[in-house]
Amino acid sequence: MRNSNDEASIVAVAAGVALAALVAGSTQCMADSPAKIDTASFNAPPAYPSSAQASGEQGDVVLDVEVNDAGRARDVRVKRSSGFDDLDNAAIETALNWRYIPAVVNGDTATSWTTIKIHYEKPVAPPNPEPKKKPKN
Repeated sequence: MRNSNDEASIVAVAAGVALAALVAGSTQCMADSPAKIDTASFNAPPAYPSSAQASGEQGDVVLDVEVNDAGRARDVRVKRSSGFDDLDNAAIETALNWRYIPAVVNGDTATSWTTIKIHYEKPVAPPNPEPKKKPKN
């Protein structure tokens, strides 16, 4: 025959097992992952300097971004230049202002480096419509 102490022990063990399962399940959700751009936040599109557009400058800027555990850029380094200082500087400014999802290491957010690419391409102007001709009276 069981007494109330046995039942309390069984409930405590069951609660402990349930808690252990819950904790074990939460670590699976928090698997290690690298930092990345937070696409759910509003991140302004990269500025394309008007002087660069007028000069026909185009290209890709590849940046290494150090993302802190709060999802903000802490440092930015040019990994591969576009070949144009104004595009590189605009890309750095963009990366510094964007929001990121921080890396997760052993279930905790952590500061880490990630690599991003910002592409600059001169926009194609729409064709000019022909002017309307005045009807003859």
